[in-house]
Amino acid sequence: MAITLWRALPSPLPHEWGTEPCLDLVNSSFNDHLGSGSVHDRLPLPVWRRAFLKQWNYRVDDPDDRAALSHLRRLRSTLRRALERYSEGMALEPSVRRALESEINRAPFVMRISHEHGGERLVLERKGGRWNVAIADVATSAARLMAEGRRVKVCANPSCSWMFEDESRSASRRWCDVSICGSLINVRRHRESR
Repeated sequence: MAITLWRALPSPLPHEWGTEPCLDLVNSSFNDHLGSGSVHDRLPLPVWRRAFLKQWNYRVDDPDDRAALSHLRRLRSTLRRALERYSEGMALEPSVRRALESEINRAPFVMRISHEHGGERLVLERKGGRWNVAIADVATSAARLMAEGRRVKVCANPSCSWMFEDESRSASRRWCDVSICGSLINVRRHRESR
């Protein structure tokens, strides 16, 4: 008699959001950290999209817009290629740079004067459709990470694809989550050494 082990599907929402929307979009598609070879994609899940939009204060008319979903899928691929190159200390490929710049400029910035608190204030804001504004902001968050020299890493678990910003003082963070991937790899190494 064959025994089938049941594996729970991952939650439709991450247990922790990233430091920038680009990381959350990139991590909406992720490998099974246990090494099964399975790839999970949260982007098609309405609950994930709504939570992502809420997390980053993106107000769109239709969270289920098919064209926007398709666009997010392409952007996610561009962001992963860009951030992986960046995390390896390599320059962006010209085609990736052009694609990222195109997305950043999808909703251009404009300046306006706003009367607030009894005075005038100069305000910088994006113009365009709501989805275009959200997409441009996600792309800009990746460019900002790179331009500011922030440390972006891919989890050191070879089965995991999760990307994160290493905010540790020593720049020594290796795992997306030390209690998950860190423990898993340490247990495997211990077993192999015995």
